[in-house]
Amino acid sequence: MVKPYIRKGGREGDETYYLNIPRDIAKALNITKDDDFLLSVDTKDGEITLCYRRVKK
Repeated sequence: MVKPYIRKGGREGDETYYLNIPRDIAKALNITKDDDFLLSVDTKDGEITLCYRRVKK
């Protein structure tokens, strides 16, 4: 289970939500801080699906 990490900041003190990737998954997928991801969001039957696609440079 992954819980969002929430910080205040940005414009007008809005909250920003982050999803942390567990270290073992990031290592297994060779994810680094230099990677870029494209987010798509889908909702169906009250469920939210977040899909992050790594963008090749």
